[in-house]
Amino acid sequence: MKGVCVLFSQTAVTCNIPQTMCTYFAFSDECGLYNPKKPNLKVHPYYIRSTILIKSSEWKILKEKFFALKKEYDLPINKEIKWAYLWSLRIHQKNKTPIKDNKDFKFLENYDYHKLIEFVEKTLCLLNDIEYKKIVLTVTKNKNNSQYSEPKMLKMHLQEHMQRIEMEIQDSEENLAVLFFDPVSENTDKLLRDVYFELINEGDFIEKYSHIKDSLNIEHSHQSVGIQIADYISGTFSAMLRGITSNNYELGQKMFFEYVYPNLRRYNGKIMGAGIREVQSDSQFRNYLKTEFEKISKKYL
Repeated sequence: MKGVCVLFSQTAVTCNIPQTMCTYFAFSDECGLYNPKKPNLKVHPYYIRSTILIKSSEWKILKEKFFALKKEYDLPINKEIKWAYLWSLRIHQKNKTPIKDNKDFKFLENYDYHKLIEFVEKTLCLLNDIEYKKIVLTVTKNKNNSQYSEPKMLKMHLQEHMQRIEMEIQDSEENLAVLFFDPVSENTDKLLRDVYFELINEGDFIEKYSHIKDSLNIEHSHQSVGIQIADYISGTFSAMLRGITSNNYELGQKMFFEYVYPNLRRYNGKIMGAGIREVQSDSQFRNYLKTEFEKISKKYL
């Protein structure tokens, strides 16, 4: 799908007065499931959480261009085109089977899935039109971590994202990040809010989360441009990981290396541990990912 991405002219974007302070929006979404009791490793080999951190002053640019893309592709503003829908729709169209009325992606049955993939790629390309963007990804290899309860695992993922956001924006005392998560379920949402509040007030190895707002915001993904983009980021990362052992994910891998990889958070030039973090900490899995990244990236970078 070469050429779908037209780079917008870059202009300097600064925060509102005072110039020493910035407010950031962090949009986060998950991909896959973690279920220690009944793991389905074939369907869900990984549990992934992504966060895209941008300056609040650039959010409007992103939103307006995203809505313009939806209009260009004649897509409903009030409906979300989830990453998972693309591949479900692809199967139905290739097999020429009807979509049942109870399926969430029923509203897409008259859209060519090729055009929807193009829409997603152009959406990721919008990141080129904003000056500041940092992506953080956490990943759990489900086969290696079934000893942890689901609440414990979700807490560990959340903690990793909060730590990296705090470290990223702590260069100015007045900086502030506001976090937005997609709802999962009533119990899980409460768990995430409680864990978040506990970390904000009690800290961990980061003594104080003084640059993160004290309450986690839960907002519906179909009403949030940022969370929809986070969903695509998670999806491309999942494709990158799955493509290590399969040749069926080349398009997702291509999108990952073109639009996500360049925007991953780095520390001293390194991605692993800074922009990509394995949960629970596992040096063997980290080295494995690093080696596979280097091999696959040669095809795209």
